[in-house]
Amino acid sequence: MAINSGEGGSAAPKRRTKRTTKTIVEAAGGLSDDEIVVRKESGKGSALSGFMSGGVASTDVTTFLRQLIMLLEAGTPILKSLKTLSERGKRAAARALVADIAMYVEAGNPLWQAFDRHPRYFDSVFVNLIKASEASGTLVTVLRRSVDYRTSRELLAKRVKGAMVYPILLVVACFAVVLLLAYFVVPQFKELFEKANLEIPEVTKKFLAISEAFTLYWWVPIVALFLLYLVYRFWFLRSPVRRLIADRIRIRIPVVGHILHKNAIVEMTRTMALLLRSGVSMMSALDLTRNAIHNLAVGQVLQHVRDNIEGGGGLEAPLRAASPVIPDVVTDMMVTGEDSGRVDAVCEQIADIYEEEVEIAVSTIGEAIQPIFTVIVGGIVMLLFVALFLPMVSMIQQLQGG
Repeated sequence: MAINSGEGGSAAPKRRTKRTTKTIVEAAGGLSDDEIVVRKESGKGSALSGFMSGGVASTDVTTFLRQLIMLLEAGTPILKSLKTLSERGKRAAARALVADIAMYVEAGNPLWQAFDRHPRYFDSVFVNLIKASEASGTLVTVLRRSVDYRTSRELLAKRVKGAMVYPILLVVACFAVVLLLAYFVVPQFKELFEKANLEIPEVTKKFLAISEAFTLYWWVPIVALFLLYLVYRFWFLRSPVRRLIADRIRIRIPVVGHILHKNAIVEMTRTMALLLRSGVSMMSALDLTRNAIHNLAVGQVLQHVRDNIEGGGGLEAPLRAASPVIPDVVTDMMVTGEDSGRVDAVCEQIADIYEEEVEIAVSTIGEAIQPIFTVIVGGIVMLLFVALFLPMVSMIQQLQGG
């Protein structure tokens, strides 16, 4: 399969929130595959965008795009559609966002530039697709594909986040049970042992000491976890190298890791399929996909693929070399798609298969985690029995002997 090439982007990840990126744009109508515009932006955006930071939900943006498609399909001009939608939003921030886009288009600028002024809500993949579709006259078709892609991605992200909540709730429940036992149950046994003047075993003494320390310093683990989260979120992830390490570890976490791994594969292949089907060249699609996905481990693989293709190679060698990150079956399918010239269709098929597997894994995560917490609870119960009830048994035997 002939693979088009273009100018390369940096391998380092970009921060979408500041939009200091190297964006690779291919206009599908008027430019050839090799005529790729490389554009640098430094903090570009309107004051309105900064004012609305955090005020527009992702669902608001998706709703706006769906309504825009409906109006455009009905034959309404773009500017009139934007002005109409700027008055319909439920939230003031969403209406202000659409009004700013309409104002910029009314000033004579193309629609893709109006979207590009708000990188918080419209990423580089979306902006480049709109630019290509405006040049080729396929705006409505590309908008519909983009909205379907956006909706699928949002729903899958919600399912994965929901799956992550369940283990956290179980940990919190176990911590609460241990805290209640330490506060209310263990002190009663301690008082009983002291009144009966029993000879307490060494295990029980240590258990009582640990329980007393836990009742005094139960807040220490919570504060420590919170501080670790802050360090991880605001220092560890700030470095691309450290974040790459974290992303590699994240996909290897027991039970949860394989869900995150498959979700990253879905994100990669779904984005690739959308870009290739919309007329973007392979080189541009690799660059845009690398910058769009959240897992840097997968993004690094795409950079290696791009470098290999630019040097005259194909998809197989760098994908095989990244076997732990990219499953062998995914590599086999993509190589088959490369040989047949249907990489976009194969990527879409991979995304559908893995998305279904993610949904199954999410729905059964309770069954997968339940044995782990059963063992933990069983260990706590066994420790309670050994530490607290054995002295009681000894006391009963002494009473019976007397």
